[in-house]
Amino acid sequence: MSDPQTFDIVVIGGGMTGAAAALGLSQQGWNVALVESASREAVQETLQPASAIHDFEPRVSALSIASQKLLDGLGVWSGVAAQRHCAYGHMAVWDADGTGRIRFDAAEMAVPALGVIVENRILVKALMDKVVASGTTLFDGVTVSGWRDLDGWKASTLDDGQVLQAPLVVAADGANSRVRQWAGLPTREWDYDQQGIVCTVETAKPHGYTAWQRFSPTGPLAFLPLLNEEGDTRFCSIVWSQDTAEARRLMALDDDVFTHELEQAIERQLGAITGISKRFSFPLRQRHAKDYVRPGVALIGDAAHTIHPLAGQGVNLGYGDVRVLLEELERLRASGFAPNEPATLARYQRRRKGENLAMMAAMEGFKQLFARDELPLRWVRNAGMRWLDGAGPLKNRLAAQAMGLD
Repeated sequence: MSDPQTFDIVVIGGGMTGAAAALGLSQQGWNVALVESASREAVQETLQPASAIHDFEPRVSALSIASQKLLDGLGVWSGVAAQRHCAYGHMAVWDADGTGRIRFDAAEMAVPALGVIVENRILVKALMDKVVASGTTLFDGVTVSGWRDLDGWKASTLDDGQVLQAPLVVAADGANSRVRQWAGLPTREWDYDQQGIVCTVETAKPHGYTAWQRFSPTGPLAFLPLLNEEGDTRFCSIVWSQDTAEARRLMALDDDVFTHELEQAIERQLGAITGISKRFSFPLRQRHAKDYVRPGVALIGDAAHTIHPLAGQGVNLGYGDVRVLLEELERLRASGFAPNEPATLARYQRRRKGENLAMMAAMEGFKQLFARDELPLRWVRNAGMRWLDGAGPLKNRLAAQAMGLD
């Protein structure tokens, strides 16, 4: 085992939230190490032009305006915007069992777009390009295999024998965070008994820069607009959340039958589906850490919370964590304190925990509301959707909150 290498802050996990946190902390002047299990070569792999559906990554994120502002402040957004992405100005949400429908329009809110769909690998690559140039010490292609207290600091042992020590460790190592477990931070969690099916489709009609979402008793279906380098607007990324038994049935279908059922599920809003990529599925589970901090440890992103994908808010909640942690640690650095100052970490937790819980509760409420099939409840929710669609100021106010404009 080598002698410990000392840093102000060690960030574990170099995905979308971890890389953003490491970059922002380095820009503030902290001596930061970032540990990422993927190799730099894999992250920096050159993207191929998306001439067909299989060229798009099936994992995409719907970035809110608030998340874009964070990335722009870090100097990352220009790198994302230089790659393929799709800003959407409209959103249509409706109930499969009725006439309730809500439409959102960026023009009504006087904003350029409601959000932007970006493939995850494009976002990570843009972040890592900046991380490498920022002076952050990157340990890539390695994982943390051990963890201990060392004179009041946290020491992380990498699987290649290197040891990193720092007064503060930021855990961004995902939903099954080992750091969270090592730090003794328990979670409340439950299984939705649903799976998410993701793939890319090509449609006969252009998507019109619209995000489409249809709710059914067995789960929501989203068509998220994509745009290739040639400006073709007939590609969409789908996220189809279904009860586990139904998801397994759908995954077992051949492409032709699956495509037919997908067309029916979206009510042929975009006409026929003319092409489909390989499908992937993953179980849906909600987790929330009871506490986000311990002495010398802070959780961000999926390490702190995971949420149902029905509103696409997971990455935006993670970027909310990054924004607040950066604000608190910047204030701390200006005061000359070490980054593990307990009151600062407690303030980070207080500012983020309530907001994350509120969003998670709202998404759980939506899921339960549309999962119920009783006739009176169907009537109430459809009437409510029609009423909200006609209540422009209130509808736009709710959309603004989801977009992070408040």
